[in-house]
Amino acid sequence: MKYSFPFSINDLISSGGAKAEMIEDGNRMITGGFATDLLSHAIGNASSGDAWLTVLTNPNITAPASIADVSCIIVCDSTPVTDALKAKCEVMGISLLSSEMPITDLSVFLYNLQAGRK
Repeated sequence: MKYSFPFSINDLISSGGAKAEMIEDGNRMITGGFATDLLSHAIGNASSGDAWLTVLTNPNITAPASIADVSCIIVCDSTPVTDALKAKCEVMGISLLSSEMPITDLSVFLYNLQAGRK
């Protein structure tokens, strides 16, 4: 879903919706949201500028994130973020965040954030 009012990764972090794990560019705009745990689905359907919401933490998720040019990956549902994933995101230049919220709750949070209603 594309947002009418994009916001930056830093805006999301300061809103309390997600925590920084590895930030490549905090000023990069989040222009939409996309949620999936299937790598092939992300490759074919995520759009440039999307925040990718997932519970996957295997470093292989960086490949679809890079291909789709997502603004960031957000690991949801209090899923522990591995050091291997952080390192791969740093190498690939992909911002990585985490959230305690389940994917559905974070999706609503992001929509409300872009609409100016936290």
